[in-house]
Order: sequence, then C-alpha cells, then structure tokens
Amino acid sequence: MDNRPLIDIDLQPLCTDFLFHEFEEQDGGIILKTSNDIGKYINSMLTVSATPPAPPTTDNHIVIFLPVNAWNHHILAGNYITIIPWKKKMLENYIIAEFKLRMRDFFLCGYEKGYGQDRIIKAFLLHYSIKNNIVNYDAVKKMDYRNRMKITEEVEQGIQLSFNF
Repeated sequence: MDNRPLIDIDLQPLCTDFLFHEFEEQDGGIILKTSNDIGKYINSMLTVSATPPAPPTTDNHIVIFLPVNAWNHHILAGNYITIIPWKKKMLENYIIAEFKLRMRDFFLCGYEKGYGQDRIIKAFLLHYSIKNNIVNYDAVKKMDYRNRMKITEEVEQGIQLSFNF
C-alpha cells in the first residue's frame, strides 16, 4: 500500500491537462514540486482537516502527490490534507491565468514566425499534451481571438491618445 500523502481534487479538464504537462507524472497523478511556481501555489492552498475529504465527484479529478520535507512530515503524516472549495476556485483561476499567459506567449512567437492560427493551435495542443478535440481546439482558438482583440484595442487606444483634438 502506498502511504505517500496526496490530495485528489476535481479541476477543469484544461487545468488537469496543464498540470500533467507541468509536473512529473507517476501512478496516474502528478508529483508536486515546490521549485515550480504553480507547485508553490498549490502547496499554499493545502488545508489540514480533522475529517477525510469528500471523494472527487467528476472524471476531471487529479491526484497530487505532496512533497514531504523536514518541516511538514509530521503534519502530513497524521492529518487529512485537502483544498477547501474557495481555495480550489482560487487555484483553478491561477492555473487558468498561468495557462493563458503561456498560450499568449506561444501564439505571439508563432505569429512572429509567420505560422497560421490553425498550425499554432495544433502545435500548442500537442506541446501541452492537451487532448485535441473540438472543445479544446475551440477554447484555445477563442482565447487566442480574445488576446488578439486586446492587442488591437491597445493599438487603437494608443493611436487615439496621439490625436490632438
């Protein structure tokens, strides 16, 4: 029996795919590393509980194996560890924001190299090991569209500010 401390939480599918890309996969879960900014954030969301956490309710759950250090091994060994719902929402928001930043940088680099949107989306889905289905394809395409619209609005505002009316 495996006695490693872990948490098993429900996250949006995009978040679970992104976490599998960012961390080492083992035994169907990920090994949390606090050398990664996302790992530090996940570690900061952990809560000690007197009762066992509820089991995941969806197929989009992820098992996260927690790091055991000199300062936390007593806490992890004798308690239930969980991420409470409002912290889970904050965690999802952080993961999505980090994902969007990576996506924006990936697309800007792809456009600078002269690739079309379709090729960049497919390369992005492949690079981040995101299931290439119509839902994910369209979600990434929509995020790219929104990023390009923000850039266009910034250009428009910059031009408007240069007018002397």
